[in-house]
Amino acid sequence: MAQFDKSVSIVVCPNSPTSIRSALAEYRQRIEDGSALRLTMNLLLNVQFVKADGTELTLDDAGDNRALVERAISACRFDEQHAYITEPVLFGAALNYPELMPEVVATLEALVKFARSRNDSNDLWLDDYNAFAVEGFYMLVATDSRYSWMLTQFLVPYWDTQTMTAPLCLLSGLVAKHGWTRDLIKAYIWCDGAEVRRYFYEDASVEDLGRDAVQADLLSHLQSHHDDYLYFKAELTARLQAMPILQTADEPCSLAQVLVEYYSTMGAWPVECEFEDEPDSSLQEWQDKVKQQLICGVTVEDEITALAATLTEARDESAYFSVAESQRDEVEDSYQVWRDLEAAKIAATPVIEDLIADKPELAVDPESDPEPEVPAIAWDDAMGRKIFTCLNPRTDLITQSRLERLNDDLGYRDGQEIIEALPFMPLHLGSSAYLALRLHNQPSAAERDAIEQWLELHLSKLLTDFVLRYCDVPEEANEALRQWLCLEADAEHCAAADIDAQMIALVRVNMAKDGGKSGPQISAKQAAYWSLLTADGGQRCMLTTLLLQSAGKFGLSSHIAMLAKRHWQLWLAIAPQRVINRIVKFQADYGLYAAIDDQDAEASLFDLLQQFGVTDSMLEAFTLMADQQVADYRPADPRFAQRYAAKVLQYADLDPADTSMIGRQQLKQFEALLQALEYCREDQVLDFLQHIRAVNPQLALPIMPMFEVALLNTLKEGFDDDRAQVLYDKIMAYLASSEGLDSLSPQALNMPKLQGWNPYPMHRGKLGPADFVWLLPSEMAQRLTLFLAQLGKRGLHWLGRSSVESAYVASRIQAGDIAMAERWSHCDVGNERHRDSDMGDALDIAKQSWALTWLDNAGVPETSLVYFAVHEGYEQQEFVRRLAADNRLPDMQDWLTADERIELLEMLQGAESLPDTTAQSFLHDCSSAVKQLANKLFSHRS
Repeated sequence: MAQFDKSVSIVVCPNSPTSIRSALAEYRQRIEDGSALRLTMNLLLNVQFVKADGTELTLDDAGDNRALVERAISACRFDEQHAYITEPVLFGAALNYPELMPEVVATLEALVKFARSRNDSNDLWLDDYNAFAVEGFYMLVATDSRYSWMLTQFLVPYWDTQTMTAPLCLLSGLVAKHGWTRDLIKAYIWCDGAEVRRYFYEDASVEDLGRDAVQADLLSHLQSHHDDYLYFKAELTARLQAMPILQTADEPCSLAQVLVEYYSTMGAWPVECEFEDEPDSSLQEWQDKVKQQLICGVTVEDEITALAATLTEARDESAYFSVAESQRDEVEDSYQVWRDLEAAKIAATPVIEDLIADKPELAVDPESDPEPEVPAIAWDDAMGRKIFTCLNPRTDLITQSRLERLNDDLGYRDGQEIIEALPFMPLHLGSSAYLALRLHNQPSAAERDAIEQWLELHLSKLLTDFVLRYCDVPEEANEALRQWLCLEADAEHCAAADIDAQMIALVRVNMAKDGGKSGPQISAKQAAYWSLLTADGGQRCMLTTLLLQSAGKFGLSSHIAMLAKRHWQLWLAIAPQRVINRIVKFQADYGLYAAIDDQDAEASLFDLLQQFGVTDSMLEAFTLMADQQVADYRPADPRFAQRYAAKVLQYADLDPADTSMIGRQQLKQFEALLQALEYCREDQVLDFLQHIRAVNPQLALPIMPMFEVALLNTLKEGFDDDRAQVLYDKIMAYLASSEGLDSLSPQALNMPKLQGWNPYPMHRGKLGPADFVWLLPSEMAQRLTLFLAQLGKRGLHWLGRSSVESAYVASRIQAGDIAMAERWSHCDVGNERHRDSDMGDALDIAKQSWALTWLDNAGVPETSLVYFAVHEGYEQQEFVRRLAADNRLPDMQDWLTADERIELLEMLQGAESLPDTTAQSFLHDCSSAVKQLANKLFSHRS
């Protein structure tokens, strides 16, 4: 753990109160000026406490408090309990002397102040497992529980509840030891983080509203101790007036919301949510139900209203909140202090000019050659790892320009540089890819022979290991596969005509991660093979095999060429689009996209791919999808968008009735393209088909087979295969006949899990049934939306899918508002929307309004529409007002939280006319806050 070693030493004599006092004072000063920490991505404590002889403090230096320090370390750390313990030892030693208690408290107060100035537990690291200072708080509280509130102040709201869990678990330990004393009620109140407060009585993940209780909660205590509840309210009021709540700049909050969180996190309220397995979506609903509960005979909402009124009488609501110093708008770089400290260190280090001034013999003669020949590298294993780091397959994708820079690093000595390096080159596919490229650079005979010897020695194992690492075949087939991969199969075995097909099929169905049936980058035929998702995604393997095949004209041995051909054909057979992508990215001009600006370079590379088995349809499918993707990238060359639009228009112009030679050839080309597209990302294929449909709505497209696969696969993500199949059959029967909708509700099916089921997959690139709403035959599309809408409150959650934007844009293309050629440059929907937030916001509003109107015409109930418009929609006032004007705005008390009903009221504010039924539903709302606003808005009504 040398990377966490501390370079600032504070000397202390652990037996001297005077020395301890001085050490604590220096520690406080260093915390305040920042010199106690160093920057390593985030901040890391850089202080250790040492004795006069320079040795670190040990447990024995805690004296009589050694056992206390050991308990503190054990309680505050789950990992690395024996490293970097000098800080807790110092606090333990200080607590041996009662007269030093004020010094200990002052030091911990400085640490609280620092933590609150950052509001990020990632700036409180001691090492890669633990936070600093926590043991000090533990020991202080163990000595005097009145200081418990200081610990909860240190546990800032922006605390990593996934990694730094040990300090959080201290809270339930305090309740277990002391019960809900007023000291701990105060600690609860002085804790700013709603998620952190739950740790007083619960364990497990804070995202789960149903965590297991490990201690009695505060709610049950206050319900049975009315005096303590009065203390709770008084202390909460005093605390908010004394110190504002920490919040992040991008998450503003209201005083009422903070009070709701204080009440809702105090215990297990007897309320249920529709989606307990989706806490982010159900939290507001859950809190809304909590507000209607009673505490000591009064509703929580009324208590919150009264507390908020008392607090806002004294000062403006904004005064009750603050943003950490490091997160304020005026702070351009919250780590600038530590960057300056590092710069100062560097400035204090002698530079080369200083050394030359001290040693004139090192100065360069201006008359001499300024660029002497690069000297030979002194090779050893460490140098090999250092020089060839960029080749490692565990790093990112590699580019041709990067390998050319590597050539420059090695120097040019007629191939001698690589000959000397070969014994020290790392044994992985990155090295083989680099050596294969060098064979294309007119190597000397000696270099070519040396490279070939290296490949003969290592290539078979490297390529075979890449396959076998992720391919879990039956034991009886393992040796046959290995022999086939290594070109070692015996003559009888090789005589089988279909041996290649058998082995390729064996690899395809036995790749790790269930054969690639799940995960990202998946389509009907292109599985998400794990080997093609890690690090470089197989790029160095693909480059090696392609480059070696094309290097055959330079006299490469037949064994190496055949080995490269076999592995190339293997991957081309099971993952053709991935293979093309990895090769193109080698020369791509954009970091995230496989696109080459130079048309001649692109054509040359495509020709090379075609020479080695990549078909025209494979390349066309790849080019279509790559062009579609990069067209949405604003700085990209516009030729990609133009080429994509031209292809869309070409295929949209097809006439299935054209039996001429040209017509039949065009249809044949389109059919081959559709087959190749089965290996591409499904969402991009659907966009392509949607663009064709927008230009020519009459052209028959293979939508239904794709929809059926997407429906069944998505159901299988939520249910076991048998139940998914039964549900699939029932849904398909309903979509065909329109009969049986009521029998498909979660209640009728007795499948509660179906309520809130997401009709889209969780993986990028895959499709769910909701994505096809806009492409299915109109009657079937309407039936599908009615089915989805009845799945619960979030039945229209899928309107957030990117397919909605694609469908909206396609509708405008079909209406003639946008030409296909202008799709990516259009002022409303083009790729400028990624740069211009106003443009993007306007597009969000427009597409949601269009989708809600479409769903309304399809017969989706108004409650579902309004729920989406308010709960998830973006500025859908116009749609909501239209429903209200038509007297179609339902009572939403069972659908929206009180805060959301207030938002709905505000959306209606200023509407030209509202029916009395709409006004009355708000005037008789169960929430006093809603009724108060309704009375204000509708006071002019009789």
